[in-house]
Amino acid sequence: MPVYMEISRLHRVVTIVARGAVDPEEIRAMAQRLAEAKVRNFAKIVEVAGARTEMTAEQVAKVAELLRGASSEKRGPVAFVVNPARVAFPQAFAQMTVGEGPISIFKSLREARSWLERIEYSPMPSSSGKKDHTPWSDPDREGVLFRGDRQRDVTVDQLAEYVS
Repeated sequence: MPVYMEISRLHRVVTIVARGAVDPEEIRAMAQRLAEAKVRNFAKIVEVAGARTEMTAEQVAKVAELLRGASSEKRGPVAFVVNPARVAFPQAFAQMTVGEGPISIFKSLREARSWLERIEYSPMPSSSGKKDHTPWSDPDREGVLFRGDRQRDVTVDQLAEYVS
């Protein structure tokens, strides 16, 4: 599963997970889809701890420009979850987008979620009465799987077949 992106409009959160060798074209396609979704001001978790990619500074700049687009909206916070030995892409992206919105790098998903909740969310009441209702539990979230030059929309139910 090279790159998977999920958008929760209910909670205004985008989650991106990358695994294995990720081609720069897959990153560009994901960035294009993200720009088209018009979610620039949503919080984002980019989990790339299990991924590796070779991108030039020019390619990173093109991704940043694509995500910037023509939108005048401020970018939402971005939390990168990384392998400490591979931080080149997140650091380059952070440097190229300084001043566009908060961005931070973490070693664990728990740290990233906690940071986003502190800066972006107050406790959300649950209409269903469940105590585990969080920005990470929207059953209507939209998912997209990127593999090479192919893209496939997936539902949360279909995701189980990709991660098992």
